[in-house]
Amino acid sequence: MYCDTSKIVIERTKKDVVSNIVLNKHYANTWTASSDIYAIYYKSGEHKFFDGDDLKLIGCVIYGNPVGFRVIKSICEELTDNDVLELKRLWIEDGYGKNIESYCIAQTLKMLKKDSPQTKVVISYADPGVNHKGIIYRASNWLYQGNEIGAADAYMYRYPNTDNWLSDRAIGEQLGTNGLRGVLDKIPDMEYKKKLRKHRYIYFLCGKKEKKRLMGELKHPLLSYN
Repeated sequence: MYCDTSKIVIERTKKDVVSNIVLNKHYANTWTASSDIYAIYYKSGEHKFFDGDDLKLIGCVIYGNPVGFRVIKSICEELTDNDVLELKRLWIEDGYGKNIESYCIAQTLKMLKKDSPQTKVVISYADPGVNHKGIIYRASNWLYQGNEIGAADAYMYRYPNTDNWLSDRAIGEQLGTNGLRGVLDKIPDMEYKKKLRKHRYIYFLCGKKEKKRLMGELKHPLLSYN
């Protein structure tokens, strides 16, 4: 069943509106530095909202500056911090149609052109460690660059006597380091395993002429979906 897009409302919002969703329902369970936050609502009749609409908060899409300092230049040497955003968090409640994620991504990308007009490229990742391959990005026409970018190995971590594996990014936010040696220096009995490399996708927000030029300067080739 496809989502009824006439009932989907997307609004630019602030952290306090969607932080509980990210902290309690997104698999990362951590907030992240963000610049452009969008709340996803559904016209359900359950909650009274602005302008007389009855809307239910069902998810969010969050963009911000890429965390890794090498990420921007790994796309194209001429790009700067102001040119690139990362889609950092996406979570939408189940039961509203199988295409709702790709629809909401596509709509927020359109909104970014107005809200963040300096942005030329958006980057995002699909984590195979949680069985993500990037189907939603493919459905909204992102370009694929594979999962071999980046030379250094990264690790997943699990605190002693706990069940959940945490990403290196989550551990870095908690401990101030995410390298294997640094983590084990702080917590010697921390469990760890090598992290599967993420699938990388990019999306151009700039005009057609600049997009064509930047695509000719990409450091990593575009690949077919596999």
